[in-house]
Amino acid sequence: MSDQFNISSIPGFSISQIEPSDLSTVLDCMNEIYRELPEKSWFSMDEREDLIRYMTVSGFGLKAEAVAADGRKELAAVFVARTSDLGDENLGSYLEPDDSQLSLVAHMEIAMVRSSYRGNGLQKKLMEAAEEQLRSAGFRWLMGTAHPDNVYSVHNFEQLGYKLVTKALKYGGLPRYIFCKKI
Repeated sequence: MSDQFNISSIPGFSISQIEPSDLSTVLDCMNEIYRELPEKSWFSMDEREDLIRYMTVSGFGLKAEAVAADGRKELAAVFVARTSDLGDENLGSYLEPDDSQLSLVAHMEIAMVRSSYRGNGLQKKLMEAAEEQLRSAGFRWLMGTAHPDNVYSVHNFEQLGYKLVTKALKYGGLPRYIFCKKI
């Protein structure tokens, strides 16, 4: 997997793989973003250990950094894709595939953008970069969830060609749209 991604359409930002040395900063950023969310039901925050596992063992994480004129970088957004150990949480079960196909499903798990960087298309660009990696790795279905009222995430899924599969209660009874994109 590539360490750096081209997002020339967003000047002043770079996207790269989250490395183990980034985890503390990334987790702090995720917690900051979550604390600032006006509607907590739009996001289901996982436990710290689970987030680390998603980014290091059962998936990968990408980060978008704002790059200042003097070269300093600030973490602007985070994206996590889960690729293994999905178990009963595998959203592919909504597609009713056979067991061999379930291993070809990846989750577009987490997209979080700091409030000061929203409106720059970072969630969409991070998803595009993740899709590129997942396609290269042989995944066939990309799936994700969004709260029906989270028009930003719903819009990004739709803009990227994801189709609404169903609406279901997930994450302890929260309403979610389930999206899928075949690649």
